[in-house]
Amino acid sequence: MRKVVFPFTFLAVAAIAALSLTGPAAAGPLPQMGLSGIEPNTLVSQSGGALSIYGSGFTTTTVARLVGLGLLNTTYINSEALKAVVPPGVPPGTYDLEVSENGTSATLPAALSIVSATPTPGPTPYPTAEPTTVPGRPILTIRNYSVEPARVVVGREFVVTVEIYNNGSRAGENTMVTFPGGTFLPVGDTGHLLWQLHINHTAVVTQRMRAPSGLSSGSYDLQVNLSANDWEGNHYDYPQTVAVEVAGVGHGRPQLVIEGAQTSPTVLGPGDAFSLTLRLANRGSRTATQVVAGAASSDLAVPAEGSNVVAIERIGLEQVVTATLPLVLGEVTQAGRLSLDIALEYSDYQGGSYTARQSVGLEASTALADRPQLVVAGYHTTPGELAPGDMLTLTLEVHNVGGGEAERLTLTLGGEAGDGLGPFAPLGSSNVKFVPRLAAGDTVEVAQQLVVDGGADAGAYSLPVTLAFDDDRGTRHTDAQLISLLVRHRPHFEIGFYRTVPTTTVGVPFDLPVEVTNIGRTLVNVSTLELSSAQLDISDGTLYLGPLDGGTSGSLEATAVAQEGGTAEVLVTIHYLDNFEQPQVVTKTLTIDVETPVEVSAETEEETEEQEKGFWGKVWRVIRGLLGLGS
Repeated sequence: MRKVVFPFTFLAVAAIAALSLTGPAAAGPLPQMGLSGIEPNTLVSQSGGALSIYGSGFTTTTVARLVGLGLLNTTYINSEALKAVVPPGVPPGTYDLEVSENGTSATLPAALSIVSATPTPGPTPYPTAEPTTVPGRPILTIRNYSVEPARVVVGREFVVTVEIYNNGSRAGENTMVTFPGGTFLPVGDTGHLLWQLHINHTAVVTQRMRAPSGLSSGSYDLQVNLSANDWEGNHYDYPQTVAVEVAGVGHGRPQLVIEGAQTSPTVLGPGDAFSLTLRLANRGSRTATQVVAGAASSDLAVPAEGSNVVAIERIGLEQVVTATLPLVLGEVTQAGRLSLDIALEYSDYQGGSYTARQSVGLEASTALADRPQLVVAGYHTTPGELAPGDMLTLTLEVHNVGGGEAERLTLTLGGEAGDGLGPFAPLGSSNVKFVPRLAAGDTVEVAQQLVVDGGADAGAYSLPVTLAFDDDRGTRHTDAQLISLLVRHRPHFEIGFYRTVPTTTVGVPFDLPVEVTNIGRTLVNVSTLELSSAQLDISDGTLYLGPLDGGTSGSLEATAVAQEGGTAEVLVTIHYLDNFEQPQVVTKTLTIDVETPVEVSAETEEETEEQEKGFWGKVWRVIRGLLGLGS
């Protein structure tokens, strides 16, 4: 049978209770690292097992080890308990247990016995009544509490109820709950003796208190001291606090309400400056002091001047005060009723401080009936096709599609900073153009001289255009748009006859030896070479060449027959694909001289026949035969 020892007499308990009632309990000593015992104290070598280690001063970095074996896998439970795992295969013997952290350690000699196998049960010996020390301690905490009424009024009494919970590993003996006072004054007995509080058990204590007069509004801590002994006579203190909400002098608070709000103008557009007038009413039970009101939605409205808040010295009970905020509506894209948050901060004369957030409505319109809206309706370049090194004129057509006049228009090529010009550089002026005004429905042409960088790659370049202008209310608007300019590498060909073409005769076939040479530095994707003429009949006048690298050439030898004398023109056409895979042509005209054959008349033929008669006629026939003119 277990022998229970009560280390204190009833008189001692009464003395302790009396001492607790007269003043706060002294704080316990700081925990020191120590070992009081382990469970179990014997393990089998083949299987190992888990150890429960008891003591004091443990933290999450405390580790355990078996002296002579090494560190164990240690788990922190609380400041008085650890769990460690002994692996299987530890040699049999008796081991000292050591716990340590940061150079501090404690050792329990001969704490654990490791045996080779579970011994065979023998005859049961006669039990010896020897007390066994169970390590641990009671741990008291407040698990729940309540205050009645929930908001305490100064000068009045209230009741606080606390639920005490024993979360320790031993029962609490002579457990006491004491309300020492301080900010709040206890009414009646301040100490409550609970006697024994078992492990995982709770007890409820009720105490009447009073809030002193003159206390300002706010939340205050109520001191609750918990204490208990264990069955060995060790004493433990657990000071706790609970929060109590107090309503200060006047038994109330100021309460500001936005009872009305209006804007001027009534309907707002994106970027419009406007004034917001608020009607603030104090519907509370105290005067509001140091009132500050301001717009809290920075993405919807920003200050037009100064800050976005207005300060009011005081607003009395049932008093209504108007405050005006100068604001600018953001670049909203949604029309209709928009919600603007208003932040309110204020105090009272008793030192209480209050914050609130309320919303007011703004009527927004994105219609263009009375506002300017500018777009780049068209643009073109002169020349139309651009190549590296070209100088050009870019003409932009800016159209006002809105319902209001745009004033002080600035058009900036390359964006506001001009860093988006790419390979294009302004020529003759800056990249910013100014237009004094542009009426609704009107269009203005803005021209800018540019030059293309000589080392520019072929491609499509996006050129940002920033339009900044004022409306008739003086609000500045900014819009960014994009245009695209195409840069092509222009091919360079040398086109001609690769050998001399002599003067030809009508009706006599002759050769047209044409050669095309790429004298540029880049490859040109040539498809076909084609010859055509209005004065010549050309056969075999088309040839596929294929891509030509810089410095390479392709040739075509066609056959032609002239239909008439004079100068014949040969049109050489080169078909190729540009940098955008679009078909393009390069042409050049070559010329050839064509002679008309000599015609023999009838009179000449009669004279010839007469000459043939006689001696000289015979000679003449010989000469004609030698000349190939007949004999």
